[in-house]
Amino acid sequence: MADSSRKKIVHILTPDKFTLPFVEMVNREFGSNDHLFLFTSDPGLAVQNNRFNIKSLRNPYRRFFFENTLLFLKCARNSGKIILHGNPLLFYLVMFPWLLSRTFWVIYGYEIDDNLIKIRRSFIDKFIRRFVFKRVYGHITHIEGDSELLNSHFNSGAVFFYSPIYLSNVVTEAQRPSTVDEGRRTTVNILAGNNTSPTNNHESVFKMLLPYREADIMIYCPLSYGSYNDYRDSVIALGRDYFGDRFIPMTGFMKTDDYIKFLGDIDIAVFNHQRQEGMGVIIQLLNLGKTVYMNPLTTSYKSFIKRGFMVFDNSLISQGGLFANREVSGNTALTSSYYSYERLVESWDTIFRHRS
Repeated sequence: MADSSRKKIVHILTPDKFTLPFVEMVNREFGSNDHLFLFTSDPGLAVQNNRFNIKSLRNPYRRFFFENTLLFLKCARNSGKIILHGNPLLFYLVMFPWLLSRTFWVIYGYEIDDNLIKIRRSFIDKFIRRFVFKRVYGHITHIEGDSELLNSHFNSGAVFFYSPIYLSNVVTEAQRPSTVDEGRRTTVNILAGNNTSPTNNHESVFKMLLPYREADIMIYCPLSYGSYNDYRDSVIALGRDYFGDRFIPMTGFMKTDDYIKFLGDIDIAVFNHQRQEGMGVIIQLLNLGKTVYMNPLTTSYKSFIKRGFMVFDNSLISQGGLFANREVSGNTALTSSYYSYERLVESWDTIFRHRS
């Protein structure tokens, strides 16, 4: 991709397991000359091979505020676009508000809670968020309802751009099992939640499944990702109290390939998030042809239904419908359409070429 103006597309992001592979993908597919990645801290060795188009701020911010501000301004002032991944460094966009008309905001999902629910924040923090999010040019997400919610909340008119966003949301045909052995296993494997965050509402999921505790089931509960140790311990205690040996807490980290293989052995997944969350896992489950129950009030559930995916209202579980024969065969083709690597690259190409 070559922007005719030759101005850099500047990405503002934090270094993590999602953004580092994204940097490598952009440099590989679009070339490194048109992109500059400004990290909130040193991203380490994972992206050293393209170090010339990677910058990072120095920490602690207050100590190096003047130096960091100059670096931010040097990177951003002549940019063609700014891609804000999540909500880092918002105060700089308040300091230099003319940049907001070229800023595209990658919505992660947790901002829905942070901005729509009454959370205790300082006046300054609230002012910064409202000032920035009211003025950004575009929203980048694969959940159009999130963009609509935030536009409504901030009385803004940001343009919606569809994208799977990161490689964590990409599926491949190779991930699907080549054959299905219907006769080998009778136990129904159930996935409850996706990580350690209290926003999984594990207790409500357990109560949905409680009527089935005498059935031939195993309940697997991922609790490795997240820093809520006390909450994790309470979930484990509650799960064991409700389901005994049928409850398996998963507290160790798994490699991506191993986790996808594990998901291949899951039959049913139950989620009760109050907002868009756990999308990487849900997309993989749909690609694998699994039955997925979700909170029908979430933007993610509504988005899946709108696109033709077969996901199911989790209230059906309490009505005795957990084991009902659900038609999910069309989901694999839809994930290939919406969440393939080709669609990922195509969506970012559209964003990079767009003239704001």
